[in-house]
Amino acid sequence: MNITKAEVVAKFKELHNSYYSTQGYMISNVPDEVSEKMFANAVWNETYNKYASQHVKIRSLNVTVPLLGHEFIMQFDRPLVMDHRWEFENYFGFGGHCKYHTMNRTIAHFPSKFNADMSIDDLLLSEGPVDEEYAKEAIMLLVLGGYVKYWTAVSEFEAWFGKAGLTECIHYTESKGLLTRIFEIMQFIEKEKVD
Repeated sequence: MNITKAEVVAKFKELHNSYYSTQGYMISNVPDEVSEKMFANAVWNETYNKYASQHVKIRSLNVTVPLLGHEFIMQFDRPLVMDHRWEFENYFGFGGHCKYHTMNRTIAHFPSKFNADMSIDDLLLSEGPVDEEYAKEAIMLLVLGGYVKYWTAVSEFEAWFGKAGLTECIHYTESKGLLTRIFEIMQFIEKEKVD
């Protein structure tokens, strides 16, 4: 089954309308062994994040991710200290009583808002075929652009591409393919110097 870019845009907008909320953001855990390598020399900022803890600060850093001619900003979070509260344990995936706690646990924190001035049509109606590379870029845009707040939307988009014969897209995010691609192209944003 062949699909057109106009159909991709229509599906993208349908998912955005169904799975966007003004509250919160999507997160994904970075495998601990990958995190240790990717962020070995990273400079972290201490920050407050109400979703991770209302009692302690966490470590955070921002990166830019180039996609479809634009720079998207996303964040990575790590614990600063252990907090034996449900929000903290759940956010970082440590389990009850911080059973699986590690200071290197890293969470990919995707944007909470989308840029309403950015045209989805302009981004996705470019020249070229609807192939697996294009499909993966559309999936990345859905997440990196902050257009949805639920992983269900991403899975639905991947399955939709899969039904069209683009089978590499099935489980692209679940298998950490999306994070792997982000790691390949992201650039760290230097910590602002305070005088």
